[in-house]
Amino acid sequence: MSPTLPRLLTARDLPEVELQAAALDGEVCRVADSWASIADPDDPWRRAEALADRLGTVVVAARGTAAWIWGARAAAPRRLEAVVPSWARHRDDLADVTVGEVLIDDDEIAQVGRVRVTTPTRTVLDLLRADEWSADAERLVRTLLVEHHVDPRRVAGLVRRHGRLPGRRRAATRLRTLVDPLVV
Repeated sequence: MSPTLPRLLTARDLPEVELQAAALDGEVCRVADSWASIADPDDPWRRAEALADRLGTVVVAARGTAAWIWGARAAAPRRLEAVVPSWARHRDDLADVTVGEVLIDDDEIAQVGRVRVTTPTRTVLDLLRADEWSADAERLVRTLLVEHHVDPRRVAGLVRRHGRLPGRRRAATRLRTLVDPLVV
């Protein structure tokens, strides 16, 4: 009997050359720094699990990284974005991860496999309050609003709840331009 391979493969499981050959044969596809069978569903668990070793248990995937985990973007960002609650202690030695401290409540964090990730509602808020706003960011927000049934009133509620969150006014203004202002 041959041993079963894990759902996500890395160079620890098979040599990188074999994984790339399997990709060329159409058997596997890249998921962040891992590989997965094309027969497996492309779901939040698979995307989150591909980042589990890099993010650990305290750090929370956020912004563009969370949008990727929730399926709003096709590829993982080159530089992962994450947050930790302002009270948390964390190592700041993650070379390819930007980690910021934020005000965040437990109900704004979801556990997806071994990874903590901002909920779709909190992800929308974080994308809306970013310094830079582009057509791509707007598309991510619209995708999360529609595909995850994010209620704009809940996003507006988070803006009100976190009275000192940087960029909250900007987020409220952007939200009103994307949805019916009477709703929020």
